[in-house]
Amino acid sequence: MPRLVARHHEINRQLLEELQRAGGPGLDVQDLPPEEASWTLAEAETDVALVSPLFFGKRESDVALLGGACVAAVGATGEWRLHFHGGLRSIGTVGYFGNGGIAVILAEILLKEKYGMSPRMQKLPMPDDTHSAQVLFDTLDAIVTTDDTQRAGLSAPGFIDLIDEWFDMTQLPLVREVFIGWESRLDVTIDAAVHAAGLAADAAALQHVEEKLQGRGVESELELLPAHFRYRFTEDVIEGLQTFFHLAFAHGLHRDIPDLVFWSEEESSDREGVRA
Repeated sequence: MPRLVARHHEINRQLLEELQRAGGPGLDVQDLPPEEASWTLAEAETDVALVSPLFFGKRESDVALLGGACVAAVGATGEWRLHFHGGLRSIGTVGYFGNGGIAVILAEILLKEKYGMSPRMQKLPMPDDTHSAQVLFDTLDAIVTTDDTQRAGLSAPGFIDLIDEWFDMTQLPLVREVFIGWESRLDVTIDAAVHAAGLAADAAALQHVEEKLQGRGVESELELLPAHFRYRFTEDVIEGLQTFFHLAFAHGLHRDIPDLVFWSEEESSDREGVRA
């Protein structure tokens, strides 16, 4: 029975539900925290995982990227924010919680590429009764938050939405999660299930966007476009992921630029022949 692990949340919920329907009872989909999901994949304790694209960037020679679906964001989704003190002309120190990840790299790319700043990034303890988010923020110029728990009690006069800033700079989606698996364990069945799930979830997402647009005026296309999520590797989504890795590498935030080659039965068979 193929096993897939992912952190289930509101943004990927429909995608994972569609995947379970497409995969049928033979597909074991388990809910794990992001770091545990990545660790489980790294230790080959699962066949496939829906995790940050940073995992693929670090392990591309060992694993395969499935091209049927992903989780990408466009516009001001409201989740990943950079809070800053009012009146600042420059940001020299930025705090973040946990192990950072793609949101922190994104914040640093934006500050360097778009605003010409080179802040010092500082890992913070998770907010609790001893270290509240506000107390930690008071010692910094800015702070990155990725959910409401991290923002609880935070009084910040200003913030920018990181994904909206990314779209403003690049006009491209920001890829947040991708399906990655061990090549020897992948086959056309799981690949087809991921493709079917991506198509269904993306169609539902686009229908939701159309519903939001109904009744609006004649604003420009960019003003008209509401924040939303995409679930297929369309050309602009692929370009968005490529651009992210290129900028991360250019600013010394990622060790290289991974080759975004997607798994296919033909290429997998060719590599197996070479190994034999």
